Amino acid sequence: MPKIIHDEQIFRAVMETVIAHGYAGATTKKMAEAANVSEMTLFRKFESKQKLVKQAMASIIKQVDFAGAARYTGDIEADLLRLLRSYMNAMAYHGNFYATFLFEITRNPQLMDVFEQPSAPFQLLGELLYRYQQEDVLKPENPVLASGTLLGPMIYSAMVRSAVPQADLPELDLEVHVRYFLSGRAIN
Repeated sequence: MPKIIHDEQIFRAVMETVIAHGYAGATTKKMAEAANVSEMTLFRKFESKQKLVKQAMASIIKQVDFAGAARYTGDIEADLLRLLRSYMNAMAYHGNFYATFLFEITRNPQLMDVFEQPSAPFQLLGELLYRYQQEDVLKPENPVLASGTLLGPMIYSAMVRSAVPQADLPELDLEVHVRYFLSGRAIN
């Protein structure tokens, strides 16, 4: 009877291997060993290391449902809190992989097309902020920069925790963070 191989098992192994060895050092052989499958199985199923990493990233994004988290309700504070909680959960579960992956893009330009997938949630946030700007709820500003302002502390915290696990970094209070973000941008 053939062995049943679940993609999620492979994707977890890919993430762990990239975290441990970086993209260049994360060979398909190491990924296959971590997933307890043959390297040939990976090539048959995914064709290349780049496609395999792209599928692993797509799996993460699909699990988190950023599109659902970015839905518009007309209550900006609730919408931003829901979206930030979604990002926070993703960072808690996959933060090491995100941090490693962002670093690896600078050294491996061939990964830029893989980055399209993790950048989609940022685009969803930008679109939500832009909608509120169009409704005169928020002051006009570049939505990409506003997204960075909102997500920056979360990304920073995840990267520091990944690089220095013993760092005594306080948890980000999302409600306070959203209020501070809105205090400089909301149109009263």
